[in-house]
Amino acid sequence: MNMTAEKPETPLQPVIETITVKGVHGGKDFNICHAHWKPKGATKGAVVGVHGLSRQKRDMDYIARFLCGQGYEFYSLDAPGRGGSQWMEDPADYNLVTASPIFAGYLKQLGIEKVHWIGTSMGGLIAMTMAAMDMAGAFKSLTLVDITHKPSRAGLDRIISYLDAPLPVFAEVAQYEEFVRLSLPLGPVSDEVWRHYAEHQLVKKDKGLHFHFDPQILKRAMIDMKAEIDITEGLQKVSCPVALVAGSVSDLCGKGEIEALQKLKPNAAVRICEGAGHVPALADDATQQFILEHIQKAER
Repeated sequence: MNMTAEKPETPLQPVIETITVKGVHGGKDFNICHAHWKPKGATKGAVVGVHGLSRQKRDMDYIARFLCGQGYEFYSLDAPGRGGSQWMEDPADYNLVTASPIFAGYLKQLGIEKVHWIGTSMGGLIAMTMAAMDMAGAFKSLTLVDITHKPSRAGLDRIISYLDAPLPVFAEVAQYEEFVRLSLPLGPVSDEVWRHYAEHQLVKKDKGLHFHFDPQILKRAMIDMKAEIDITEGLQKVSCPVALVAGSVSDLCGKGEIEALQKLKPNAAVRICEGAGHVPALADDATQQFILEHIQKAER
């Protein structure tokens, strides 16, 4: 009897593409790079994931792979000046108001009328800014990851404290991985997750490994953070179901910030990731199931 061993199924992988979004930046085109995850069968809906301030699209790989396996098409985007997306000519344009029409134009160009938006930190602030600019109709559901409409002052001050420091250059990924374990509290995740968050954050040039983003982003962010961040109007205008995933030891999205969110959105679903700070990795089963159920409820 001939027996043929079954080959293990190849894990889902994204296609990396650059989309030229027409006329969205002062009437000019703008290039946005994304990781596109397409399910093998029929698509149940579209999900967009947007990372935090100095991060990039591959941070969303774990939740993207999971939701893609559940039948959802996932687009993980590099914000302007990060990863493979275009850098701004004027550093002053690295702000939420400028980014919002670029993302809205991206959705329109791809023909996505309603999207499930997952926004980590800055990615969540962009969604709320879009809503404040009367773009809330683009959202079918909104999942905020360790961010609310009014981030903690103490958390913002902590981030400001290191934004002006010179950016380090690394000799190898392992060196940066040690650095990121101290600076990015993802929670109790596996070594593989730490490695993943490290390796996609760096690009090789000038005989070293450098961060992927435009350094001017940090200087602009310092100005905005010192002036406070309050997007209450945006959250009020969000009409779709809202969920929040927060780290239990986050200093940017603590008890007070969560209570303020719940006052504006009493029906918001909340998950606290034990041991995570700013930000949870979205790599554990319980968090992924929480986000899936939130999306599924919004579809009903």
